[in-house]
Amino acid sequence: MLHVTLAPMLSVHPTEAQQITSEETLKHLEAVLASPAFASSKRCQQFLRYVVVETVEGRGHLIKERNIAHEVFGKGVSFEPNEDALVRVKAREVRKRLVEYYQSAPDNEIRIELPLGGYTPRIGRSTEIEISPMASESGAPAASENLSRRRFAWTLGGSLAALGLGSIVPIMRRFKTPLDLLWQPVFATKSPLLIFIPVLYDPDGQLTVKIGIGPATALRHASDFLTRHNYPYSLRFGTDLTFPQLIEHPSLLLGGFASMWAMRIARDLPFTLTRDADKNKIILDRRTGQIWRPVNPTGKGYADQDHGILCRIFDAESGQIVMIAAGITTFGTAGAAELLFNPDWFSGLIKQAPQGWQTRNFEAVVRVSVIGMVTSPPQVVATHFW
Repeated sequence: MLHVTLAPMLSVHPTEAQQITSEETLKHLEAVLASPAFASSKRCQQFLRYVVVETVEGRGHLIKERNIAHEVFGKGVSFEPNEDALVRVKAREVRKRLVEYYQSAPDNEIRIELPLGGYTPRIGRSTEIEISPMASESGAPAASENLSRRRFAWTLGGSLAALGLGSIVPIMRRFKTPLDLLWQPVFATKSPLLIFIPVLYDPDGQLTVKIGIGPATALRHASDFLTRHNYPYSLRFGTDLTFPQLIEHPSLLLGGFASMWAMRIARDLPFTLTRDADKNKIILDRRTGQIWRPVNPTGKGYADQDHGILCRIFDAESGQIVMIAAGITTFGTAGAAELLFNPDWFSGLIKQAPQGWQTRNFEAVVRVSVIGMVTSPPQVVATHFW
């Protein structure tokens, strides 16, 4: 097996190898902050000024998300980065504005870059730093990014061929899978995704600090997927989600009958979670009357086989994109969520989808078998696009 190691892009103090004085850096910083790219956003100005000054003064290694939240945005000691994506969102905006500035002023000798995955800026000469182009509003990479990716693929491919490995491997090329197209409208909002997780109550109605197996599994998949795509999200538990928040952000609602918001938004969908005449939990096709039930359910919410619904809708009530993964029991929630984050399984879901499904609402019913608290791969048993 061949292991290819790429040299990391290092943050270099401006007074060292790149021989830029602190005075030069700070003078350039003021020019950037006064430009049209930054003049309209005080927050972005404060963010960039803080990280550059800290770096110039030799404290770049101390720049952390929590420090930025405290020093730039006035957040208190209770700030929790895992639940508040403010710094990550603002960092993305700063990166975009830096690209806009250098595109409008290509002859600048000094460059400031805020690398992805960190907050310590790189400061150097224009001959040493190439500002990474951001994606366009449509989500497509800029032409120079495509060229840079192709150049990298060709260089790496040539190295592999020289080692006798045959064909070139274009590892940097991005292919749009159906799953990418599903999430593209969400990513296009550039707003943090709200993930709602219901909490469980004990039999006498007291709140317990417990999350069901299904929502916990779904949350793990969601976190991995969004982290890979460098997309911000925030978590809301129990009653810690309000309708005004749903109006402001796209959302992913997890959990079935324990999830107030999933039940409320799904009640008018073609496939809905409800109860039959005997008060048993079911999924009902409101158009045909077809019913799906769990097999051998227990009083603890377990079953040998379960069903769940998943959907992506452009919700008229909230004016936002809403995704739901909700099961009759907890395992149906896990199965439904798998399809939202697994490109192979989601590709199977949309095989019979109509043309233009990417911009339509859709809903599906999935079935999972449960063996020893582990779910089988989900099977799609019904779909509807509108």
